[in-house]
Parts: sequence; structure tokens; C-alpha cells
Amino acid sequence: MQPEIDLSGLKDLHLMAQPGFWPLAYGWWVLIGVIGFVLLLTVILWMYWRARPVVYAIRKLNKINEKESDDLIYIKKVSQLLRRVSMAADGRATVAQLSDTKWQHFLQTRAPDTLTEQEAHLIAFAPYESDISGSFNRLVLTDHIAWWIKKVLKNKKSS
Repeated sequence: MQPEIDLSGLKDLHLMAQPGFWPLAYGWWVLIGVIGFVLLLTVILWMYWRARPVVYAIRKLNKINEKESDDLIYIKKVSQLLRRVSMAADGRATVAQLSDTKWQHFLQTRAPDTLTEQEAHLIAFAPYESDISGSFNRLVLTDHIAWWIKKVLKNKKSS
């Protein structure tokens, strides 16, 4: 038989304290950093996307369409916007000298199949007219101009 062992001096077993959630482990800090970086990158890309020339020009066109109730003022502002877009895409030297029929021809040839001949004529000559009321459908013209802007800025000739 085995001798009896005295166990009276032993204490009860105590489990170690469970680890708390704070301070965070390194893995959580890495995860927080990655999420913060992705959010920051998303905000920067969103701001860059909103500042693109195409988006800016289309927003400007929509503002002109909403704010101007007079057709003549609408056409004048649209003509100015198209000149600005053209200068951004083709350079000031090419576009600034265009007027009348040359400007109309440029509008039609720079982005074919977007503006009709009547629309290009209206944009080119209406700023010099005194009354153009009822000679065009504003919604259709605005849609065609938006397509023209997208096509021209997509195919920039100079940076």
C-alpha cells in the first residue's frame, strides 16, 4: 500500500482572470487602421470623381436648365458652357477664334451624331438673336448637349 499523503496545505485552484477587451490587441489596431485607410481612400476617390470635368459640365448644364426660364438666356449660357468645354478639350487657340458658321461646323463635327444641324445652328447664332422663343424643345436639346459634352471630353485632343 501507498503511504498516505497530507494534502491539508494545498489551496483551491483559481482560474486566471479573463483578458479584457482593453487595451486592444495588435490585430484590432491593424483592422481599425485598414478600415480607416479604406474610408479615407473612398472619400478621396469620391471627391475626385465629382470634380471630373464631365461631371462638372453636366451639373452646370442642369443648373442652367433649372434656373433659366427665358429661352434666349438659356441658349446664351449653354453656348458659353460649350465654348468652355471645347477650350478644355481642344485648347484655347483652336476654339477662341471660332464664330458663326465655323462655330456651328465645329459643334457638329467635333462630336458627330449628338447635335442636329438645327441645334448647332441655334447654339451658334442664338446668342446674337433677340427672340428665339418656341423654336426648340429644351429637354431634347439639353439631352443632346449632355451627350455632346460627354463625347468631347472623353476624346480630348490636348491635356
